[in-house]
Amino acid sequence: DVLEQEMAMVPAGEICLASELVISTPRGFEMVSNPDELVAVESFYLDRDCVTNGDYLKFVQADGYGNPELWPEEVLPNVLQFLDTTGCQGPKSWTEGAPPANRLDHPVAGICWYEANAYATWAGKRLPSTEEWQRAGTWPKGHSGNAAELRFPWGNAFDPSKANVWATGNRATVPVGSYGAGNTPNGVGQLIGNVWEWVDTQFFPSAEEGVSVLLEETMAEIRGGAFDTYFHSQATCQFRTGQPLLCRSANIGFRCCISANAVPNRDLSHYSNTSPQDEQ
Repeated sequence: DVLEQEMAMVPAGEICLASELVISTPRGFEMVSNPDELVAVESFYLDRDCVTNGDYLKFVQADGYGNPELWPEEVLPNVLQFLDTTGCQGPKSWTEGAPPANRLDHPVAGICWYEANAYATWAGKRLPSTEEWQRAGTWPKGHSGNAAELRFPWGNAFDPSKANVWATGNRATVPVGSYGAGNTPNGVGQLIGNVWEWVDTQFFPSAEEGVSVLLEETMAEIRGGAFDTYFHSQATCQFRTGQPLLCRSANIGFRCCISANAVPNRDLSHYSNTSPQDEQ
């Protein structure tokens, strides 16, 4: 019961995964859209909200940074450098190991991909893959047939009243319960806007034959846009970009998931024959 209050079931299905292709032209190298790839996604549970400052504070207080079992061996030397503004271990913008008291319900940000994964492991969960993240935002449309996926959880038209992006005017994060009109039908909030979300998929642009793409650092994908995302085309369920694994940006957070087959005794059969409205 607790799981279903804090997380939402996303039923299995297919998504159209968009990607960018680097090509060589007389003007130099350019990025063009690659044909969408149809990908199958298994059922899973996804956090209804991003991990908040309050949630992450519990991880810090439980000495999550001091538990080597939560971190890959190769990143352990970096863990000592994951400090806040006062030199305490914690997100980059915190002070003295804690967030501002009036921002406990805001999404945690200023954490790198490794920190997000460590929290997820500590919580008994994991980061969603890029395919799972997209399925969470688009499944109501694809669930009922072969129609094109929606660009946003609420439809195909951008609406600044349903997501915290640049056009909304906040210029900062807001509580995770805000903008409920932009939720998915099964109650997942703020997939679009507020903060970008780390996912468990490496970001690496594809390239045409004869073209090599070299990245200075290993990067992970981020999804969904943030409070400072200016272009609406970057705040959609399909847009994909990335940041270095050690990036601790003030506009990147995360949420966690659990595979449905990892949860015992769950009857998921009713999800295959009901409409999205029935599952709200």
